[in-house]
Amino acid sequence: MINIFSNIDEFKQNVIRIGIERDIDSVLKLELPFFEKHEKFILIFFPLYDSINSKLMIIISKKETLIFSSLKLGDYERKYKSILKKKYGESTIIIFLALKAVLKNYSEQFQIVREEMNELDINPVIDRVEDSGRVLRKLTDRLESLVEMIIMIKEREINEFNTKMISFDYDILNTEVRYLLERCRSHIYRIASLRTKSEMRSNKQLNDTMSRLTVIMTFLTIVGIVVNVPSSVGGIFGIPAFSDSYFKNNIPLMVWSLILSTGLSAVLGYAYWKSLGLRYNRPKTEIRKFYK
Repeated sequence: MINIFSNIDEFKQNVIRIGIERDIDSVLKLELPFFEKHEKFILIFFPLYDSINSKLMIIISKKETLIFSSLKLGDYERKYKSILKKKYGESTIIIFLALKAVLKNYSEQFQIVREEMNELDINPVIDRVEDSGRVLRKLTDRLESLVEMIIMIKEREINEFNTKMISFDYDILNTEVRYLLERCRSHIYRIASLRTKSEMRSNKQLNDTMSRLTVIMTFLTIVGIVVNVPSSVGGIFGIPAFSDSYFKNNIPLMVWSLILSTGLSAVLGYAYWKSLGLRYNRPKTEIRKFYK
């Protein structure tokens, strides 16, 4: 008999009802797939993504099978009708369908991470890169635990999960889980590439900022020189000893001296600016593309 619950309190009450003593709350806190076999029951647990309950737990006892999950296992009664009639056929199919549902859930999460990384290829923001890396590493750990569970269940030859009944489907499931695991591992290297790209982009932005500051400081220095030269000349003309004895009667000479000194400092400043070859290049506007 199979009972499926979406409410955790109802699930706990039924666990007690069938005489199983197990701390369910401690199992729900786990972050990786978990399997344990006792004399009276088998417990299987999977953490999920983007699910209402975000957990899937199966307890198989001699009396009945209890399932806590919001995932749909599909119309298995019609598809596996012949297997369900066999001894341990029901528990075998339930565990197999749970493994398939978890694989599908993990595969969907991988696609979400992959789409995020496609966006980061265009605009590698370091914070988003690190967030994607953490999610991907966690997903990889869960897939590694899932692969270990699949191998362990088959090697221990558990009566409640007779893989000989579904040998072909089980081999396909094993292959699909391993393939997804390899894809996750390969994308971990992609995270490192995105991190490097983000650092290169930050360095380029820093270099552009330093170039702009250099242009501004050079311009201000030249302007300061242009302003200081006539100011110094005017200051000399303003000394009372000079102005009273000589420049008082030579106003045109003072004016032309100021004009010439200003023009000469401006020409020399412009020549110095050109010799440096400084230019300010406005950064191009980035066009972001989103892959959906």
